[in-house]
Amino acid sequence: MKNKYLITGATGFIGANITRFLLSKGEDVSIITRNKKLNWRLSDIASEIKIYKSDIRNPSLSKIIDKIRPDYIIHMAAYGVMPHEDNVKEMIEVNIKGTMNLVNAVKKNKFKLLINIGSAVEYGIKNHKITEEGLLEPINDYGVTKAGSTLFCHKEGIKNNLPIITLRLFTPFGYFEDKNRLIPSVILSAINNKPIKVSVPTSVRDFIFIEDIIDVFELSIRKRIRPGEIINIGSGKQHSIGEIVGKVMEISGSKSKVEWGAVKKQERFIEPKRLEADISKAYKVLNWKPKYSLEQGL
Repeated sequence: MKNKYLITGATGFIGANITRFLLSKGEDVSIITRNKKLNWRLSDIASEIKIYKSDIRNPSLSKIIDKIRPDYIIHMAAYGVMPHEDNVKEMIEVNIKGTMNLVNAVKKNKFKLLINIGSAVEYGIKNHKITEEGLLEPINDYGVTKAGSTLFCHKEGIKNNLPIITLRLFTPFGYFEDKNRLIPSVILSAINNKPIKVSVPTSVRDFIFIEDIIDVFELSIRKRIRPGEIINIGSGKQHSIGEIVGKVMEISGSKSKVEWGAVKKQERFIEPKRLEADISKAYKVLNWKPKYSLEQGL
């Protein structure tokens, strides 16, 4: 008998990749979305998915969960990821209250695992490799609300012995990413020999390729993980925007002109001088480490 999977945030970049992966394995996949007409990431496979129109904040979510009775829940729905998503009230409503509503609906029935997706922005600025035990010091509203949702899931896992874990992702990149994000925008400009418009070359991130993230999900589903665990998922290495641009230019053979400073730095972030995940816990708990280097991913 097939396991039943429920995905929130399936129409997003990571969600679409996970949905497609599960379908490729012949799994029974349901998604919750605010619009039954799926976007460009999933529209070609809509007939293979069970689609439920709802908002994770809606009290009716409980009835949908009761109908699906999922074995595995992958919670990726969030607000505030993109720079234009700057409504703080909406962040609180979706990221905290929505997560609470989902967990409370799910825990009425027996389930095998709920994976909550956290974010590296929960940690704030550090001058060392970031471990899961590090103090949470978010410096923007999105980070604050994501930290709140992670802590709620942690509490529910520990207090009620529920199979709930959080995977704290650093900076994912790969297929189905929005064309306006850094790596897709640089690639599109490079392969079309158009000016590459970027902010500053010194900004750093810990970039993790989507194939490695899919591996983590698959391992998390197969392993028995202690309730409430929080696990960093990154490459364990930092790379600058200057490196990204240089590697894309090299791989593509582009003749594009690079226009540094053409894109304004995001005001919601204080750019760190160091940003890299300590991923030793992921290896210890999941026996996982990244297979793809930045260059291989690009």
